[in-house]
Amino acid sequence: MREKLTKGPVVLYEQMRVKILELIREQGLKPHDPVPSETELARMYGVSSRTSKEALLQLAREGVVYRMPRRGTFLAKLPQEDGTERERSPLRIADRPTVGVLLPDPDEYVGRVLQALTEGLAERGFEMLIRFTSGEPEKEDKMAEELVQRYGVAGLIVYPGRHDTLNEVLLRLHTQGFPVVVVDRAFREISIPSVYHDHFHGSLEMTAYLIGRGHRRIGYVSEPFRGLMSREDRFNGYTQAFLDASLSLDLSLVHQLGDMHTQSGEEGKRLAAYLGANRDMTAVVCSNDYVALSVMQVAHRLGMSVPNDLSIVGFTDFAFSELLPVPLTTVEKTALELGFAAAQMLAELIADPSSRRPPLVIPTRLRERDSVRAIGDSNI
Repeated sequence: MREKLTKGPVVLYEQMRVKILELIREQGLKPHDPVPSETELARMYGVSSRTSKEALLQLAREGVVYRMPRRGTFLAKLPQEDGTERERSPLRIADRPTVGVLLPDPDEYVGRVLQALTEGLAERGFEMLIRFTSGEPEKEDKMAEELVQRYGVAGLIVYPGRHDTLNEVLLRLHTQGFPVVVVDRAFREISIPSVYHDHFHGSLEMTAYLIGRGHRRIGYVSEPFRGLMSREDRFNGYTQAFLDASLSLDLSLVHQLGDMHTQSGEEGKRLAAYLGANRDMTAVVCSNDYVALSVMQVAHRLGMSVPNDLSIVGFTDFAFSELLPVPLTTVEKTALELGFAAAQMLAELIADPSSRRPPLVIPTRLRERDSVRAIGDSNI
């Protein structure tokens, strides 16, 4: 068995489809060469024959393979020959090659990433066509298709929005060998060139910092995990810090907010109930700075002083974090490094589309401010 595929945000037959395309390239198959059978593929990747059959049928519908009764499945054409984008001259602006950039709704952090991408791509001789997707998968697919098919961009940089799966169009472009780099996301089921921060170690370092300051009853407040790798990694970093310090972890101190978390309404009441029920909690790790701001405001309404009654920390380091009445201790995600690394990776892929680029993980930095106090004996 090569590697056992597992259920996740990307359905098994789609994972299988990607693996078959990789296998075709790996084995150097040529048109009309036989492709491994459903049974062979199922055995190689630990899936059912039904799953491998569905993957082959999908590839047949795309014209990549053809199936002959009682004879098997054969390669119709090489996957990279499938896209019409390869047959046209790429768009050039001011006689410079152009790449497409897909971004969610602009906020302060997205703006900083865009600035870094602009500078990084310009240094490498590229112009940009920018589209804002509102974080919606359907818009991402539509705009990616338009940038590639209509404008003939040389590559794509994609900052996904509020979802945890790789969209169909982006997955297809990647498997066809088109240069695509994903920013601020990674997907466990699919290996695609990506640049993202070390959320796990950032959260681990922050929680360990609180433990080192004498805190033991440390809560965790997050937006819904929903399979989003960055949110899961931050939570896993929080739990790992307790294991490293040989401390027990109380999961009743973990609180997930709703999709539209606010400090008022039902969500605010739930957060207030969580803080009120855990008055012995001395610190809270928040999954990002906006969540930390919500916790701060609800704590203030409950008459709790930060950091005297409750230490609060965040993640990202938005500009407002150091301007709060109690400046927020947080983990900095460096937008400049992220944007420049993504620009470099895309330039390398455009120069050599057949090359493989493993995900690049960028370190985070702890920003110590005034929202944490030391308590008791800090020796463990």
